[in-house]
Amino acid sequence: MNEDEKKGGFIVKLFLIAVIIALIIALLVKQGLVRVEDSSEHEIKVEEKTDSSNSDFGISKAEWNALRQEVNQLRQEVNQLKNSGKVSTQRQTPTTEKTASTATPQGEITLTKYSHDWIEHNATVALKNNTTKTITSVTGRMLYYDMNGNMLDYQDFTQNISIEPGLVKEFELKGYGHKDSYAYYKNKAVPTNPDRKYKVKFELKSYKTK
Repeated sequence: MNEDEKKGGFIVKLFLIAVIIALIIALLVKQGLVRVEDSSEHEIKVEEKTDSSNSDFGISKAEWNALRQEVNQLRQEVNQLKNSGKVSTQRQTPTTEKTASTATPQGEITLTKYSHDWIEHNATVALKNNTTKTITSVTGRMLYYDMNGNMLDYQDFTQNISIEPGLVKEFELKGYGHKDSYAYYKNKAVPTNPDRKYKVKFELKSYKTK
């Protein structure tokens, strides 16, 4: 067998194999086991899937309302934690202190009595608690004036004292000008110097409660 005959036989075999394969594919297509799609249809399907996937990023009204409810709930929980922190802080510090300012009016503690005779070293002072809590300590300033309203001196003091709400408590405080025989203007003055009298003014600086 020459070379041409060998090539012809090989070509015939390839042709038969191709025919057999074509018949098998045709049979499978006919039975529906294999589906041949057009390339344009495939591109259309891909585009449709792409469009549908992009639509998943949209948020419906119901989903948006649900997100808002979750955010509001988180805010309420944060506020509750803050409020619980404030309560615990107050429990740990039962004794509070207020400074006399716009937040602490002078009228919360007032001077109801002052008495100082020229023979006494100390004056008797009475303060009234106008708050709703029991006071445990008072820091104040006593200012002294002559009968013409000229300032003579002042004295800062801190008195540990218990005054229940709405009540008055007395205590002693160093009187003004004892060495010079001064007396409070409502009390008796030294007979030889009846003009040695003074007036007082009380200023609240701070106080503590329980």
